[in-house]
Amino acid sequence: METSLQKVVYRFREAKNKHLSKVGPFFLKLKISANMMTTVALLLGLSAIYFLFNNYILFIIFTILHLLADGTDGLIARASQPTKFGEYFDLLSDRSITFFIFIKIAIYLQDYYVLVILALFTITHSIYFLSKMEYPVVFTRTGTVLALFLYPLGPIFIPTGIYLVVGGFIIYSLISQLRYFLRKRKYGITINNKIIRGIGLQLNP
Repeated sequence: METSLQKVVYRFREAKNKHLSKVGPFFLKLKISANMMTTVALLLGLSAIYFLFNNYILFIIFTILHLLADGTDGLIARASQPTKFGEYFDLLSDRSITFFIFIKIAIYLQDYYVLVILALFTITHSIYFLSKMEYPVVFTRTGTVLALFLYPLGPIFIPTGIYLVVGGFIIYSLISQLRYFLRKRKYGITINNKIIRGIGLQLNP
């Protein structure tokens, strides 16, 4: 059963695909593939992380550009022939941004408890990828970077609060993956998961 959040995100994605349907073909005419745009999004995201805590304005600018490029690669992929490599590359790119954000937070705050969260993050997403994106997982990249926009309002609380909340979602992912494993082992079936990109939830129906 879909949650209200899922319905909102699905409607947003449908509206985006409908109203921006010409964006993909436009970039393809410029010889810009989905994988090329994913690479651009990754570089923009890494640039945003570089400026995190150092230059607030540049962090905001590069983050917005990163999110725009990340949304565009999907439009290009849908206008062409999507590949499994492209799908994995896009997901790995997004996960890398989240990973390095928390590395930056750990270094800046000198609070290395966040490394525990990183370890759990790595475990949950390794399970997700090794299961060929079958096991459920919670994606938190977009929410994390947007929450960091509020950093000037609480220089200590905001980053700490972010990784504590994300840590909760990661633990939830582990619990969901364990439940999925037990249900699959018991019933011998594959449960159809649905991905919510952007907000980043992939949950059992």
